[in-house]
Amino acid sequence: MDFNSALENPAVTLSTGESASFRERAQRVTFKAGETVFEEENSARFVYLIETGHIKIFRISPLGTIVTVGIRKSGDVIGIAEVLREMERCCFAKTIEESVLWKMDGNTFKDLLYRHPQLALKIAAALSNRLREAETTILNLMTFEVDRRLARLILFLAEKGVTQGEKGLKLNVKLTQDELATMIGTCRQTVTTTLHKFRDQKLIYSSKKNIEIIDLESLKTFAEL
Repeated sequence: MDFNSALENPAVTLSTGESASFRERAQRVTFKAGETVFEEENSARFVYLIETGHIKIFRISPLGTIVTVGIRKSGDVIGIAEVLREMERCCFAKTIEESVLWKMDGNTFKDLLYRHPQLALKIAAALSNRLREAETTILNLMTFEVDRRLARLILFLAEKGVTQGEKGLKLNVKLTQDELATMIGTCRQTVTTTLHKFRDQKLIYSSKKNIEIIDLESLKTFAEL
């Protein structure tokens, strides 16, 4: 079975030529795992094209809780909205594993969009997808019970990249159970309990920081009920 096609990933990615145009005007930078790319309230001077790795986008609540609001993968451009609107950052961006990014000055990025209308349309589509993701998150929190919210989150993370694991489809994005909990508005213990339930139903296999999807179709059916 082609798991990647079954996931029907809607991501907007740059073509080879568009990526080359970006890199010609950018600086290649490498970040270690867990390193900060940009911080809340930083001046938004740069955008970043992800070559390899995954980037966690998160905010910190007034109570100090870290809330993950997005995961970006290879081919994504991050830091766009604040640069285009010339505002301070409202989120943090941190690498999940060692990552390679291409860093471009904001004014250079704007000029690139003017010169390449097709690229500008793709960037607009990417921002639209992120808005839709945010709306879907709100809908999930308002509509679904925790078990279905977690199932939908696992499927969402699978869209960010998968490899064949020992028992099934292994998520490339490695998040802690605390991080999973903040993304679906619950606590870590509830996530632990729900993952055990999914394991008993043979939908997934999970270890400390790895999740493998064993029965993709059944998980998708459960998530949509």
